[in-house]
Amino acid sequence: MNVHADTGNRRPLWPTLLSMALTFIGASSSAEEFSFDAAEFEKKTFEFSGYLEQKEEWLKLRGDSPAFRLAYPGEAARFELLRSTTTLELGGKLNLGDFVLDARAQGGQANDALVSNTRELAVMEGGLRWSASPGLTFDLGKRVQRWGKGYAWSPVAMVERPRDANDPAASREGFVMATGEWTRSFSGPISAVSLTGLLVPTDGDMNADFGQTQDLNPAARLYLLAWDTDIDLMWRGQGARPESFGLDFSRNLSTALELHGEWARTLDASRNTVTASGVTNSERVVMDSYLLGVRYLTQGEVTWIAEYYRNGAGYSAQELSVYYQFLETALEPGAPATLASRARSVAQSGYARPNPGRDYLYLKASVSEPLDWVYGAASLTTMVNLNDHSYQLTPEISYTGFANWELRGRLILLAGQAHTEFNEKTTSRRLEIYARYYF
Repeated sequence: MNVHADTGNRRPLWPTLLSMALTFIGASSSAEEFSFDAAEFEKKTFEFSGYLEQKEEWLKLRGDSPAFRLAYPGEAARFELLRSTTTLELGGKLNLGDFVLDARAQGGQANDALVSNTRELAVMEGGLRWSASPGLTFDLGKRVQRWGKGYAWSPVAMVERPRDANDPAASREGFVMATGEWTRSFSGPISAVSLTGLLVPTDGDMNADFGQTQDLNPAARLYLLAWDTDIDLMWRGQGARPESFGLDFSRNLSTALELHGEWARTLDASRNTVTASGVTNSERVVMDSYLLGVRYLTQGEVTWIAEYYRNGAGYSAQELSVYYQFLETALEPGAPATLASRARSVAQSGYARPNPGRDYLYLKASVSEPLDWVYGAASLTTMVNLNDHSYQLTPEISYTGFANWELRGRLILLAGQAHTEFNEKTTSRRLEIYARYYF
Protein backbone atom coordinates (compact mmCIF):
# COMPACT_ATOMS: atom_id res chain seq x y z
CA MET A 1 0.00 0.00 0.00
CA ASN A 2 1.35 3.42 -0.93
CA VAL A 3 0.75 6.33 1.37
CA HIS A 4 1.51 9.87 0.25
CA ALA A 5 2.11 12.63 2.70
CA ASP A 6 3.83 15.99 2.79
CA THR A 7 7.18 15.40 4.45
CA GLY A 8 8.46 18.95 4.43
CA ASN A 9 12.15 19.78 4.28
CA ARG A 10 14.68 17.11 5.10
CA ARG A 11 18.44 16.99 5.32
CA PRO A 12 20.20 15.34 2.34
CA LEU A 13 21.80 11.96 2.95
CA TRP A 14 24.89 12.66 0.83
CA PRO A 15 27.12 13.72 3.76
CA THR A 16 26.24 10.51 5.58
CA LEU A 17 26.77 8.37 2.49
CA LEU A 18 30.12 10.06 1.78
CA SER A 19 31.26 9.47 5.35
CA MET A 20 30.26 5.80 5.10
CA ALA A 21 32.11 5.47 1.79
CA LEU A 22 35.32 6.91 3.28
CA THR A 23 35.01 4.54 6.22
CA PHE A 24 34.80 1.53 3.92
CA ILE A 25 37.70 2.77 1.78
CA GLY A 26 39.84 2.83 4.89
CA ALA A 27 38.61 -0.57 5.98
CA SER A 28 39.32 -2.14 2.60
CA SER A 29 42.89 -0.83 2.57
CA SER A 30 43.67 -2.75 5.78
CA ALA A 31 41.73 -5.93 4.95
CA GLU A 32 43.28 -9.29 5.76
CA GLU A 33 44.36 -11.77 3.11
CA PHE A 34 41.69 -14.05 1.66
CA SER A 35 41.06 -17.31 3.52
CA PHE A 36 38.59 -20.09 2.73
CA ASP A 37 36.16 -21.24 5.41
CA ALA A 38 33.65 -23.94 4.38
CA ALA A 39 31.37 -22.93 7.27
CA GLU A 40 30.69 -19.63 5.53
CA PHE A 41 28.89 -21.50 2.73
CA GLU A 42 26.61 -23.57 4.94
CA LYS A 43 22.92 -22.64 4.92
CA LYS A 44 22.20 -20.42 7.90
CA THR A 45 19.03 -20.67 9.95
CA PHE A 46 18.41 -16.95 9.54
CA GLU A 47 19.64 -14.72 6.73
CA PHE A 48 19.28 -10.95 6.57
CA SER A 49 20.17 -8.56 3.75
CA GLY A 50 19.15 -5.31 2.17
CA TYR A 51 20.33 -2.03 0.74
CA LEU A 52 20.09 1.70 1.24
CA GLU A 53 20.07 3.80 -1.90
CA GLN A 54 20.29 7.53 -2.47
CA LYS A 55 19.44 8.86 -5.93
CA GLU A 56 19.83 12.44 -7.12
CA GLU A 57 18.25 13.52 -10.42
CA TRP A 58 18.33 16.54 -12.66
CA LEU A 59 15.45 16.68 -15.13
CA LYS A 60 15.16 18.87 -18.20
CA LEU A 61 11.39 19.29 -18.49
CA ARG A 62 9.20 20.12 -21.45
CA GLY A 63 7.30 22.61 -19.33
CA ASP A 64 5.11 23.94 -22.15
CA SER A 65 4.05 20.47 -23.35
CA PRO A 66 0.72 18.67 -22.89
CA ALA A 67 2.65 15.87 -21.17
CA PHE A 68 3.76 18.30 -18.43
CA ARG A 69 0.24 19.63 -17.91
CA LEU A 70 -1.05 16.04 -17.78
CA ALA A 71 1.53 15.01 -15.18
CA TYR A 72 1.34 18.20 -13.08
CA PRO A 73 -2.17 19.67 -13.43
CA GLY A 74 -2.43 23.26 -12.22
CA GLU A 75 1.33 23.79 -11.93
CA ALA A 76 3.08 26.70 -13.63
CA ALA A 77 5.38 25.69 -16.46
CA ARG A 78 8.95 24.93 -15.40
CA PHE A 79 11.84 23.58 -17.41
CA GLU A 80 14.21 22.16 -14.80
CA LEU A 81 13.67 20.02 -11.73
CA LEU A 82 15.92 18.55 -9.04
CA ARG A 83 14.69 15.39 -7.35
CA SER A 84 16.09 13.47 -4.38
CA THR A 85 14.99 9.90 -3.61
CA THR A 86 15.94 7.66 -0.69
CA THR A 87 15.08 3.95 -0.81
CA LEU A 88 15.50 1.31 1.88
CA GLU A 89 14.99 -2.39 1.10
CA LEU A 90 15.17 -5.12 3.75
CA GLY A 91 15.06 -8.87 3.26
CA GLY A 92 15.05 -11.81 5.65
CA LYS A 93 14.89 -15.60 5.33
CA LEU A 94 14.24 -18.23 8.01
CA ASN A 95 15.37 -21.74 7.00
CA LEU A 96 13.53 -24.46 8.96
CA GLY A 97 14.41 -27.70 7.21
CA ASP A 98 11.74 -28.38 4.60
CA PHE A 99 10.11 -24.99 5.29
CA VAL A 100 11.42 -21.55 4.38
CA LEU A 101 9.81 -18.33 5.59
CA ASP A 102 10.99 -15.15 3.87
CA ALA A 103 10.07 -11.52 3.28
CA ARG A 104 11.41 -8.55 1.32
CA ALA A 105 10.12 -5.05 2.10
CA GLN A 106 10.83 -1.63 0.64
CA GLY A 107 10.12 1.94 1.63
CA GLY A 108 11.23 5.29 0.34
CA GLN A 109 10.92 9.03 0.19
CA ALA A 110 11.04 11.30 -2.87
CA ASN A 111 11.23 15.07 -2.82
CA ASP A 112 11.27 17.74 -5.51
CA ALA A 113 9.76 21.17 -6.03
CA LEU A 114 6.50 19.69 -7.37
CA VAL A 115 5.99 16.53 -5.31
CA SER A 116 6.91 15.38 -1.81
CA ASN A 117 5.83 11.88 -0.83
CA THR A 118 6.74 9.02 1.44
CA ARG A 119 6.00 5.36 0.86
CA GLU A 120 5.61 3.23 3.95
CA LEU A 121 7.68 0.08 4.24
CA ALA A 122 5.66 -2.28 2.02
CA VAL A 123 6.12 -6.00 1.43
CA MET A 124 7.46 -6.58 -2.08
CA GLU A 125 7.73 -10.37 -1.67
CA GLY A 126 7.22 -12.79 1.18
CA GLY A 127 5.64 -16.07 2.18
CA LEU A 128 6.08 -19.71 3.16
CA ARG A 129 7.70 -22.31 0.93
CA TRP A 130 7.44 -26.05 1.64
CA SER A 131 9.69 -28.62 -0.02
CA ALA A 132 7.34 -31.57 0.23
CA SER A 133 9.76 -33.98 -1.44
CA PRO A 134 12.71 -33.80 -3.83
CA GLY A 135 11.40 -31.96 -6.87
CA LEU A 136 8.06 -30.92 -5.35
CA THR A 137 7.48 -27.54 -3.65
CA PHE A 138 4.47 -25.49 -2.59
CA ASP A 139 4.48 -21.77 -1.97
CA LEU A 140 1.98 -19.37 -0.45
CA GLY A 141 2.60 -15.64 -0.31
CA LYS A 142 3.50 -12.59 -2.36
CA ARG A 143 5.83 -13.49 -5.22
CA VAL A 144 7.46 -12.01 -8.32
CA GLN A 145 7.23 -14.51 -11.17
CA ARG A 146 9.98 -14.06 -13.74
CA TRP A 147 8.53 -15.58 -16.86
CA GLY A 148 10.15 -15.00 -20.22
CA LYS A 149 13.59 -14.77 -21.75
CA GLY A 150 13.49 -11.15 -22.91
CA TYR A 151 15.81 -8.57 -21.37
CA ALA A 152 13.97 -5.26 -21.84
CA TRP A 153 10.43 -6.57 -22.39
CA SER A 154 8.57 -9.84 -21.86
CA PRO A 155 5.33 -10.54 -23.76
CA VAL A 156 4.78 -13.77 -21.77
CA ALA A 157 4.98 -12.07 -18.33
CA MET A 158 1.31 -12.89 -17.68
CA VAL A 159 1.26 -12.91 -13.86
CA GLU A 160 3.69 -10.16 -12.93
CA ARG A 161 4.00 -6.41 -13.00
CA PRO A 162 5.75 -5.16 -16.15
CA ARG A 163 9.47 -4.53 -15.89
CA ASP A 164 10.93 -1.09 -16.59
CA ALA A 165 12.70 -1.23 -19.96
CA ASN A 166 14.88 1.67 -18.78
CA ASP A 167 16.09 -0.43 -15.82
CA PRO A 168 15.12 -4.10 -16.37
CA ALA A 169 16.94 -5.31 -13.25
CA ALA A 170 15.10 -2.91 -10.91
CA SER A 171 13.35 -4.42 -7.89
CA ARG A 172 9.65 -5.14 -8.47
CA GLU A 173 6.63 -5.91 -6.31
CA GLY A 174 4.91 -9.27 -6.58
CA PHE A 175 1.31 -10.46 -6.40
CA VAL A 176 -0.24 -12.61 -3.67
CA MET A 177 -0.51 -16.15 -5.03
CA ALA A 178 -0.50 -19.87 -4.27
CA THR A 179 2.02 -21.92 -6.25
CA GLY A 180 2.96 -25.55 -6.72
CA GLU A 181 5.99 -26.72 -8.70
CA TRP A 182 7.10 -30.22 -9.77
CA THR A 183 10.56 -30.76 -11.28
CA ARG A 184 12.24 -33.88 -12.59
CA SER A 185 15.48 -34.68 -14.43
CA PHE A 186 15.91 -37.30 -17.16
CA SER A 187 18.60 -38.79 -19.33
CA GLY A 188 18.14 -38.24 -23.03
CA PRO A 189 17.35 -35.30 -25.33
CA ILE A 190 14.79 -33.96 -22.82
CA SER A 191 16.92 -33.66 -19.69
CA ALA A 192 14.62 -31.64 -17.40
CA VAL A 193 10.90 -30.98 -17.00
CA SER A 194 9.19 -28.59 -14.60
CA LEU A 195 5.47 -27.88 -14.21
CA THR A 196 4.25 -24.85 -12.26
CA GLY A 197 0.61 -24.14 -11.41
CA LEU A 198 -0.58 -21.05 -9.57
CA LEU A 199 -3.60 -19.03 -8.47
CA VAL A 200 -3.61 -15.21 -8.26
CA PRO A 201 -6.84 -14.38 -6.36
CA THR A 202 -8.54 -11.00 -6.76
CA ASP A 203 -11.54 -9.60 -4.90
CA GLY A 204 -11.27 -5.84 -5.39
CA ASP A 205 -8.78 -5.41 -2.53
CA MET A 206 -6.32 -8.30 -2.87
CA ASN A 207 -4.08 -7.92 -5.92
CA ALA A 208 -6.02 -4.81 -6.92
CA ASP A 209 -3.39 -3.96 -9.57
CA PHE A 210 -4.04 -7.32 -11.23
CA GLY A 211 -7.81 -6.89 -11.42
CA GLN A 212 -10.94 -5.73 -9.59
CA THR A 213 -13.29 -8.68 -10.14
CA GLN A 214 -13.60 -11.68 -7.81
CA ASP A 215 -11.60 -14.43 -9.52
CA LEU A 216 -8.97 -17.08 -8.78
CA ASN A 217 -7.03 -16.31 -12.00
CA PRO A 218 -5.30 -19.68 -12.60
CA ALA A 219 -2.10 -19.88 -14.61
CA ALA A 220 0.47 -22.54 -15.48
CA ARG A 221 3.93 -22.92 -16.99
CA LEU A 222 5.62 -26.01 -18.44
CA TYR A 223 9.42 -25.83 -18.69
CA LEU A 224 11.54 -28.17 -20.81
CA LEU A 225 15.28 -28.42 -21.28
CA ALA A 226 15.17 -30.19 -24.64
CA TRP A 227 18.04 -30.63 -27.09
CA ASP A 228 20.06 -28.04 -25.12
CA THR A 229 17.29 -25.47 -25.54
CA ASP A 230 15.29 -23.84 -22.73
CA ILE A 231 11.58 -23.87 -23.65
CA ASP A 232 8.57 -22.61 -21.69
CA LEU A 233 4.87 -23.00 -22.48
CA MET A 234 2.59 -20.60 -20.53
CA TRP A 235 -1.13 -20.16 -19.99
CA ARG A 236 -3.30 -17.75 -17.99
CA GLY A 237 -7.00 -18.50 -17.59
CA GLN A 238 -9.76 -15.96 -18.13
CA GLY A 239 -10.61 -14.02 -15.00
CA ALA A 240 -9.75 -10.50 -13.92
CA ARG A 241 -7.67 -10.39 -17.11
CA PRO A 242 -8.37 -12.01 -20.49
CA GLU A 243 -7.16 -15.51 -21.29
CA SER A 244 -3.63 -15.62 -22.64
CA PHE A 245 -1.14 -18.26 -23.73
CA GLY A 246 2.35 -18.27 -25.21
CA LEU A 247 5.85 -19.70 -25.32
CA ASP A 248 9.48 -18.71 -25.08
CA PHE A 249 12.87 -20.24 -25.85
CA SER A 250 16.57 -19.62 -25.31
CA ARG A 251 19.50 -21.42 -26.91
CA ASN A 252 23.25 -20.94 -26.89
CA LEU A 253 24.38 -21.19 -30.51
CA SER A 254 28.00 -20.93 -29.34
CA THR A 255 29.90 -19.96 -26.20
CA ALA A 256 29.59 -16.32 -27.29
CA LEU A 257 26.16 -16.18 -28.96
CA GLU A 258 22.70 -16.76 -27.43
CA LEU A 259 19.34 -16.51 -29.21
CA HIS A 260 16.02 -16.02 -27.40
CA GLY A 261 12.42 -15.29 -28.26
CA GLU A 262 8.89 -15.01 -26.91
CA TRP A 263 5.35 -15.06 -28.30
CA ALA A 264 2.04 -14.48 -26.53
CA ARG A 265 -1.59 -14.29 -27.65
CA THR A 266 -4.28 -12.59 -25.58
CA LEU A 267 -7.93 -13.39 -26.37
CA ASP A 268 -10.82 -10.92 -26.18
CA ALA A 269 -8.58 -8.05 -25.07
CA SER A 270 -9.84 -4.48 -24.85
CA ARG A 271 -8.25 -1.87 -27.14
CA ASN A 272 -9.07 1.83 -26.79
CA THR A 273 -8.44 4.61 -29.30
CA VAL A 274 -9.26 8.33 -29.50
CA THR A 275 -9.76 10.84 -32.31
CA ALA A 276 -8.23 14.32 -32.46
CA SER A 277 -11.55 15.76 -31.24
CA GLY A 278 -11.71 13.43 -28.24
CA VAL A 279 -14.16 10.77 -29.44
CA THR A 280 -13.15 7.43 -27.89
CA ASN A 281 -13.69 3.95 -29.26
CA SER A 282 -13.25 0.57 -27.55
CA GLU A 283 -13.14 -2.81 -29.26
CA ARG A 284 -12.44 -6.42 -28.31
CA VAL A 285 -9.56 -7.92 -30.26
CA VAL A 286 -7.08 -10.79 -30.29
CA MET A 287 -3.59 -9.45 -29.55
CA ASP A 288 -0.33 -11.10 -30.60
CA SER A 289 2.93 -9.86 -29.06
CA TYR A 290 6.37 -11.28 -29.71
CA LEU A 291 10.06 -10.64 -29.15
CA LEU A 292 13.26 -11.87 -30.77
CA GLY A 293 16.67 -11.15 -29.32
CA VAL A 294 20.34 -12.07 -29.28
CA ARG A 295 23.15 -11.73 -26.76
CA TYR A 296 26.71 -11.71 -28.11
CA LEU A 297 30.06 -11.49 -26.31
CA THR A 298 32.91 -10.20 -28.49
CA GLN A 299 36.56 -11.15 -28.16
CA GLY A 300 37.07 -7.70 -26.64
CA GLU A 301 34.69 -8.61 -23.78
CA VAL A 302 31.90 -6.32 -24.99
CA THR A 303 28.41 -7.75 -24.43
CA TRP A 304 25.81 -6.82 -27.04
CA ILE A 305 22.08 -7.31 -26.46
CA ALA A 306 19.67 -6.65 -29.32
CA GLU A 307 15.90 -7.17 -29.20
CA TYR A 308 13.00 -6.51 -31.53
CA TYR A 309 9.65 -6.20 -29.75
CA ARG A 310 6.22 -6.28 -31.34
CA ASN A 311 3.65 -4.90 -28.89
CA GLY A 312 0.24 -6.31 -29.79
CA ALA A 313 -1.49 -3.75 -27.58
CA GLY A 314 0.55 -0.88 -29.05
CA TYR A 315 -0.45 2.06 -31.20
CA SER A 316 0.76 2.95 -34.68
CA ALA A 317 2.61 6.19 -35.36
CA GLN A 318 -0.60 7.71 -36.74
CA GLU A 319 -2.67 6.67 -33.72
CA LEU A 320 -0.11 8.16 -31.32
CA SER A 321 0.07 11.36 -33.36
CA VAL A 322 -3.72 11.75 -33.20
CA TYR A 323 -3.63 11.20 -29.43
CA TYR A 324 -0.97 13.89 -28.95
CA GLN A 325 -3.04 16.29 -31.06
CA PHE A 326 -6.02 15.63 -28.80
CA LEU A 327 -3.89 16.30 -25.70
CA GLU A 328 -2.84 19.67 -27.13
CA THR A 329 -6.47 20.66 -27.53
CA ALA A 330 -7.73 19.21 -24.26
CA LEU A 331 -4.95 20.59 -22.04
CA GLU A 332 -4.30 24.01 -23.50
CA PRO A 333 -4.87 26.91 -21.09
CA GLY A 334 -8.54 27.85 -20.97
CA ALA A 335 -9.80 24.50 -22.31
CA PRO A 336 -13.02 23.16 -20.71
CA ALA A 337 -12.43 21.09 -17.57
CA THR A 338 -14.41 18.23 -19.10
CA LEU A 339 -11.84 17.90 -21.90
CA ALA A 340 -8.97 17.78 -19.40
CA SER A 341 -10.78 15.08 -17.44
CA ARG A 342 -11.35 13.08 -20.62
CA ALA A 343 -7.66 13.44 -21.54
CA ARG A 344 -6.63 11.87 -18.23
CA SER A 345 -9.13 9.06 -18.69
CA VAL A 346 -7.85 8.35 -22.22
CA ALA A 347 -4.23 8.34 -21.00
CA GLN A 348 -5.06 5.73 -18.35
CA SER A 349 -6.83 3.54 -20.93
CA GLY A 350 -3.53 2.61 -22.58
CA TYR A 351 -1.77 5.60 -24.11
CA ALA A 352 0.16 6.46 -20.92
CA ARG A 353 1.97 3.12 -20.76
CA PRO A 354 5.77 3.54 -20.62
CA ASN A 355 6.09 2.19 -24.19
CA PRO A 356 2.71 2.58 -25.94
CA GLY A 357 4.05 2.08 -29.48
CA ARG A 358 3.76 -0.98 -31.69
CA ASP A 359 7.33 -1.83 -32.78
CA TYR A 360 10.57 -1.28 -30.87
CA LEU A 361 14.28 -1.95 -31.22
CA TYR A 362 16.45 -2.27 -28.13
CA LEU A 363 20.24 -2.28 -28.40
CA LYS A 364 22.72 -2.32 -25.51
CA ALA A 365 26.52 -2.55 -25.48
CA SER A 366 28.23 -3.04 -22.12
CA VAL A 367 31.79 -3.69 -21.00
CA SER A 368 33.42 -4.42 -17.65
CA GLU A 369 36.61 -2.60 -16.67
CA PRO A 370 36.87 -0.46 -19.84
CA LEU A 371 40.34 0.99 -20.48
CA ASP A 372 41.61 -1.09 -17.52
CA TRP A 373 39.32 0.81 -15.12
CA VAL A 374 39.31 -1.80 -12.34
CA TYR A 375 35.85 -2.42 -10.79
CA GLY A 376 34.31 -0.08 -13.34
CA ALA A 377 31.73 -0.75 -16.04
CA ALA A 378 30.18 1.24 -18.87
CA SER A 379 27.25 0.77 -21.22
CA LEU A 380 25.32 2.51 -23.96
CA THR A 381 21.64 1.71 -24.55
CA THR A 382 19.37 2.76 -27.41
CA MET A 383 15.60 2.29 -27.54
CA VAL A 384 13.86 3.20 -30.80
CA ASN A 385 10.17 3.41 -31.72
CA LEU A 386 10.42 1.92 -35.21
CA ASN A 387 7.09 3.39 -36.32
CA ASP A 388 7.62 7.10 -35.55
CA HIS A 389 11.47 6.96 -35.42
CA SER A 390 11.74 8.71 -32.05
CA TYR A 391 14.38 7.31 -29.72
CA GLN A 392 16.05 7.28 -26.34
CA LEU A 393 19.82 7.13 -25.76
CA THR A 394 21.31 6.18 -22.36
CA PRO A 395 25.05 6.18 -21.59
CA GLU A 396 25.84 4.74 -18.12
CA ILE A 397 28.85 4.10 -15.90
CA SER A 398 29.14 2.24 -12.59
CA TYR A 399 31.81 1.48 -9.99
CA THR A 400 31.94 -1.28 -7.36
CA GLY A 401 35.46 -0.85 -6.00
CA PHE A 402 34.34 -0.05 -2.45
CA ALA A 403 33.25 -2.95 -0.24
CA ASN A 404 29.43 -3.34 -0.31
CA TRP A 405 28.98 -0.20 -2.42
CA GLU A 406 27.68 0.41 -5.93
CA LEU A 407 27.93 3.84 -7.56
CA ARG A 408 26.07 4.53 -10.80
CA GLY A 409 25.52 7.47 -13.08
CA ARG A 410 23.56 7.70 -16.30
CA LEU A 411 22.21 10.29 -18.72
CA ILE A 412 18.91 9.68 -20.53
CA LEU A 413 18.40 11.63 -23.76
CA LEU A 414 15.04 11.59 -25.57
CA ALA A 415 14.48 12.91 -29.08
CA GLY A 416 12.09 12.81 -32.03
CA GLN A 417 9.85 14.93 -34.21
CA ALA A 418 6.64 16.57 -33.01
CA HIS A 419 3.83 14.14 -32.07
CA THR A 420 6.18 11.18 -31.64
CA GLU A 421 6.55 9.05 -28.51
CA PHE A 422 9.90 10.10 -27.08
CA ASN A 423 9.43 13.74 -28.08
CA GLU A 424 6.14 13.88 -26.16
CA LYS A 425 7.50 12.64 -22.84
CA THR A 426 7.54 14.99 -19.85
CA THR A 427 11.34 15.19 -19.90
CA SER A 428 13.84 15.62 -22.73
CA ARG A 429 16.92 14.85 -20.60
CA ARG A 430 17.51 13.25 -17.24
CA LEU A 431 20.75 12.88 -15.32
CA GLU A 432 20.71 10.29 -12.52
CA ILE A 433 23.36 9.57 -9.88
CA TYR A 434 22.96 6.60 -7.51
CA ALA A 435 24.84 5.48 -4.42
CA ARG A 436 23.73 2.09 -3.05
CA TYR A 437 25.07 0.38 0.06
CA TYR A 438 24.42 -3.36 0.49
CA PHE A 439 24.29 -5.06 3.89
